[in-house]
Amino acid sequence: MGAARAEAILAQARHLLAAAREGRCAAVFVINEFSPDDRIGNFLRKNSALCGSTGAEIDPRIVAEGFPVLTKSASNAFTNSKLLGHLREREIAELAIAGVMAEGCVRATTNSALRHGFRVTLLTDAVESDREWKKRAAFWYLRRKGARVQTCAEFLETKDEVQN
Repeated sequence: MGAARAEAILAQARHLLAAAREGRCAAVFVINEFSPDDRIGNFLRKNSALCGSTGAEIDPRIVAEGFPVLTKSASNAFTNSKLLGHLREREIAELAIAGVMAEGCVRATTNSALRHGFRVTLLTDAVESDREWKKRAAFWYLRRKGARVQTCAEFLETKDEVQN
């Protein structure tokens, strides 16, 4: 993913967080954090997001203060049982998913969310991959599984309609 695409997704994340601070939606961060002992996995991941490293931190251009931050060590964010508990406790029925690696983490988390009975919206301008075709393929697959695909603006517009 190039610098321009990274900045675009960060801008959308900031936009979504502003909406969450206004009470238009809720936000939860789920970050990768891998054990240094997983030598093979870390080799394949090029030692990214090792526990305690800057690669496991939220990008400094994003202000996460005030929002829950959970960790995961697998593609599917629901492998951290605290996520499901957090969502159920707050009676959240609909998820909007933003993130990177559309064909990996986003796909695995969306599949799991759908299996848990959540309505899921994939935010096209807040999801990325290292290749555009992987992103398109993931959206195609997940739409067939039952996820909605919208831009951040379209998603937030539906939240505004509900509140009005």
